[in-house]
Amino acid sequence: MKRVLSDARKILKQKITHQEKIAQFQILEKKHPDSKSLDLFVRAEQFLIAKRGKDAAELYCEIAQKADFAWLYERAAKTYAKYAYSDIGSGLIVKAHEIYTQKLSEEPTAAWKKIADILKKNKGYGYAAQCYSNAGLAGTAARMSQKVKDHQRAAWYFEQGGEWMNAAKLYKRLKLHDKSGECFQKCGDMKSAVLQWKKAGTLEKHNIGEQTFKNFLKK
Repeated sequence: MKRVLSDARKILKQKITHQEKIAQFQILEKKHPDSKSLDLFVRAEQFLIAKRGKDAAELYCEIAQKADFAWLYERAAKTYAKYAYSDIGSGLIVKAHEIYTQKLSEEPTAAWKKIADILKKNKGYGYAAQCYSNAGLAGTAARMSQKVKDHQRAAWYFEQGGEWMNAAKLYKRLKLHDKSGECFQKCGDMKSAVLQWKKAGTLEKHNIGEQTFKNFLKK
């Protein structure tokens, strides 16, 4: 079993087409006719040709459960994450995270970072942003959201990361003046804060009277 899986791993690591991998697995099957795992690898490659990543990943899990090889679980996790963007309703991101944390003993935040990197590489920027946020990298999440022009979400991520000035400027751009003012306040720019609250009509809400408003403008 170990020898078969070692040979299978060498095939999978090659930078060749799925069809070429299938051909190599079929040759390997002739050498090891009693191995049931090789047929599963062939089927997984066929699923990948059809862009059915979830099904391929589940076959890797099936093989891994029999062999308990860490590299197979990691391949399954990466495949779930890679295809999550195109099949988001299937919970593939959660499946990937469960494998990383439960089978590969990764820290939860480290697992989210790995998944985010895979999603980013495969252009799943919006979902990558959420995973970066889960990993405690709110600033990275914000910039990822900006990449897909989701500026309101980006501003929210900047807030979570304590990047108040970036959040304030984005909220100002979005004409969410009250939120912008709150963020300016948190970074110590009260003049900008009261100007934003003035535009929002929320000076009273923030206990800013007319004279106090004028005093801030003189500073």
